[in-house]
Amino acid sequence: MNIPIAHTMSMFCRQVEINKTLTFKTRWFVHGRDAQSQQHGPVFRAAVPCRRVRPLSKLHDAPLRVLSSVEIHAVIRESQTREFANLGAVTIDTPLSDGDIAAAAAAVERLLPFDAASDRYRYSATCNYYDAALLDVIQHPFFEEVACSVLRAQAVHFFQTAILVTYPQPGAAFSYDQHIDLQYALSDLEATPRRVVCTFFLWLTDVNEKRAPMMWCPGSHRRLAQAWEEQVALRDEMPRVIGVKMEDLPALDFDQPCPLLARAGQATVLSTAMVHGASLNVDSAPRMALVMTFTAAGVEVGLPEAQQHVKEAYDAELKYRLRPERVHLVKA
Repeated sequence: MNIPIAHTMSMFCRQVEINKTLTFKTRWFVHGRDAQSQQHGPVFRAAVPCRRVRPLSKLHDAPLRVLSSVEIHAVIRESQTREFANLGAVTIDTPLSDGDIAAAAAAVERLLPFDAASDRYRYSATCNYYDAALLDVIQHPFFEEVACSVLRAQAVHFFQTAILVTYPQPGAAFSYDQHIDLQYALSDLEATPRRVVCTFFLWLTDVNEKRAPMMWCPGSHRRLAQAWEEQVALRDEMPRVIGVKMEDLPALDFDQPCPLLARAGQATVLSTAMVHGASLNVDSAPRMALVMTFTAAGVEVGLPEAQQHVKEAYDAELKYRLRPERVHLVKA
């Protein structure tokens, strides 16, 4: 993209407004001129991640150095988008406050309590909850904007959501499984918009090496996408959500699995087409996550029949539960 900015400019300012719903608007000013004007275009629109918000409805002006075109793209997360495309995952900060994360974690713990009478330590639920603390996160504009950037799309639609808890398993040895949950061709990943699913794992607790980190193989989604591309019989089936265990995947030269670590309040943007899997929690505290997925508007991703029925029912309810200005996230 050509950036019509004179190289002699030395300063510009940003103005951020955060309202009571924790949504935000960012407007850039170049030498006092609105950077969203026709002259400068929308390239300056950017979410400014921060964990702790200042008092509501405050405006902040800060002088900033004029960046090169490469640096400007980094402001709108192009470098992070490249990590998503090339590695399969990237962890980013979010604008959610500590209170938002605590409220979401409390909702998840309430919905998925530990049952001491069972031998289960891992719990999950998909598209069947409407707690305000969780819906507020799902409909937060930040995730919509990041999904648009990652998918190279003008608009995105909500796809699915899940909540996950892995409780500590005393005396267990650390272990993990490996699989994929999404199948697409390399041409789907490289299309504009991308014909893939953008998945957010919003971490509601810290994730360390012992606290059930996701084990993932960087770049494995690209190797698999190339393999799927070469299978003519699959072309009409993809992209689609499908679970495939490691032993049933093509025998490719994958990188060694590594743990995905994060702080509470961060989100990992990832593709579940990469080889990944859950691990045991050998720490002393539970690991919790809220999963949200989006697809580019106009892109169809196949779901197993049972999941499709659940999604349709959930979408119908969300149209009444989301705020009026956020209902567009649900496909009409």
